[in-house]
Amino acid sequence: MPGTPSDFPLREYYSSIYSTYDRVNRIFTFGRDTAWRRKAVSACLFSGPESVLDICTGTGDFILEVAREAGKKGKPVHLTGYDFSGEMLQEARRKLKLLQDHEDILKIRFIEGDVADMPFGEETFDAIGITFGIRNLLYGNSNAGKHLEEILRVLKPGGRLVVLESSKPENRGWRMLNNIYLRFVLPYLGGVVSGSLKAYSYLGKSSRDYYTAKEMGSILEGAGFRLISSDSLFMGSVMLVVAGK
Repeated sequence: MPGTPSDFPLREYYSSIYSTYDRVNRIFTFGRDTAWRRKAVSACLFSGPESVLDICTGTGDFILEVAREAGKKGKPVHLTGYDFSGEMLQEARRKLKLLQDHEDILKIRFIEGDVADMPFGEETFDAIGITFGIRNLLYGNSNAGKHLEEILRVLKPGGRLVVLESSKPENRGWRMLNNIYLRFVLPYLGGVVSGSLKAYSYLGKSSRDYYTAKEMGSILEGAGFRLISSDSLFMGSVMLVVAGK
């Protein structure tokens, strides 16, 4: 997923915060990330996909929620979580096992690898989700174009790409408050909880400097996707963008 390890040390960041990642997410989103993720899951399952890929799956929250919702419908769905961090995937597998011990949840395969070179055939998946991860693929990343090419390649014609991500609010007043929070609160809060100030300094900066929902839609269209919908959540601090192939 990163461009070059020396100037884009994401693997190092995530290997240091995987055990506290979920806890920090709940804290700094005031618990709202679970509701936003459910919206993304609904958008992902809208057309009844038979195969779903979760890129930058991290600790697996999105693909686990897809499994819950798909399980309720009683329809078999092939589910894949994909991430470059072995430590994050280890946590995802642990969570999956705990859930399978207590409820009927669909099987998920977790695969470690680089989004710039995914081990899947062309037009493999009916739907692809990326929740709070596309920022890592595009922000200051020398492989940004290749990442979008690969995502488009493995998506079936008529398939859906669902992007849930931090965004830059359009409203200037809210943007100023949002920037203060991301600059002065998130890095130190995340640093205290996780023990990695560097990781959360990057996450705060990349969130603060990232695109608006409108800009994200334009980037996806420029990469060959067709924009289906673009919604702003939490007064524009979060975007939910759906695109098709």
